[in-house]
Amino acid sequence: MEQTHLSRRETVNLGSFYTPPHLVHVVAEMIRRNIAPDFSPQDLTILDSSCGYGAFFSKEMRDIVPARRFVGGDIDRRALAVAAQENPDAEFVAANALSQISRNKYGIGNNEPLLIVANPPYNDVTSLVNNAIKSNAPCEIDAGVRTRDLGISFLLSFAKLTPEFVAVLHPLSYLIKRANFGLLAPFFANYALADSIVANSHEFSGTSRGTGFPIVVALYKRDCGGWHYRDVEAHNFHTLEGATFSLADFDYVKNYISKYPSRQQRATTDRADAFKFFAMRDINALKRSRTFISDDNANAVVVPDDKLEYYCYVDIFKDFAGTLPYYFGNFDVMFDHEKFLAIKGDFLALSIDKHPEIFSKKFAAPPENELAAARSRVRKYFANLFGKHANARRRHRETMIAFERVR
Repeated sequence: MEQTHLSRRETVNLGSFYTPPHLVHVVAEMIRRNIAPDFSPQDLTILDSSCGYGAFFSKEMRDIVPARRFVGGDIDRRALAVAAQENPDAEFVAANALSQISRNKYGIGNNEPLLIVANPPYNDVTSLVNNAIKSNAPCEIDAGVRTRDLGISFLLSFAKLTPEFVAVLHPLSYLIKRANFGLLAPFFANYALADSIVANSHEFSGTSRGTGFPIVVALYKRDCGGWHYRDVEAHNFHTLEGATFSLADFDYVKNYISKYPSRQQRATTDRADAFKFFAMRDINALKRSRTFISDDNANAVVVPDDKLEYYCYVDIFKDFAGTLPYYFGNFDVMFDHEKFLAIKGDFLALSIDKHPEIFSKKFAAPPENELAAARSRVRKYFANLFGKHANARRRHRETMIAFERVR
């Protein structure tokens, strides 16, 4: 059931993008596959502490996972009223899941085997997306789970309830970005990924129809060994569409250059005639942001002379990023260092042609025959780098558009 009672501002700040039925089915089947032999469904109490309209209490979920109890909580009383009407056999509690966290507030005993199921809000207040209408404090949050992102706070709250399993939908960036993974250290100290599948954020009604980002449907199992970032790097992720990918499939340009400005970097490289590059986050952010810039601001990375071609690489990568599928949206810029070194001058030539207002003070415009050869070599480079992950027809169309733009 689609959410209908909140304004756009309320939806963004509460992160209220409700779970579509086909993803509820994915979650239910994932639970069914993985809880045996430790538990039978009838042993479990299922809690959704941000239940919205109660999508995870549907008849299909109950048929696949016939748990002993279904308990729902939400800070949104209007949503809770709909959930109670639609799911009369479940129990509901009006509660802020991120404040005074305990099992007791939901009437769940300390010895009850608990499975948490959730599509919690994921509202990163540092993200530029919808930033104009975001609030820094959409609800009261306990100090022990307070972070910049409501979704990360929810995962930390789950760990405090010590469930046996957590079946949750969250941005893939919580796993693959080291900073996010570090914020979730108290969760991953006790829970390991047991199963997962990746879907496009466009699966959720009301999200942006522009650039999608990867959402992982994940089942975590309590494990005293926890999960480590090296486990994330080695993990083969699968998507709803049947693709597979891993962080370990690529090298990344961040291993060779600075993504963000720093005082130390500016102290050693800052000169009046130095090139400047806009700070980088991930591939989706690169699609929206500038690359080489002429103005000096807080987001300006000063480019060392010996790394200029590397930044040119990112500049040209941006023109090809649209050929990549959504599941790479939160990746850093992928890189093949050996092949790059063989043609690094091509990236410089294309950036000079693309930004004459930036480069003309130091470089002459390359002749057209050199640019044509550079385009051909760079096109082959990205075709090899992206490989199976780029749709052939889309790659051809957008590659041609990209080269017209840098022409």
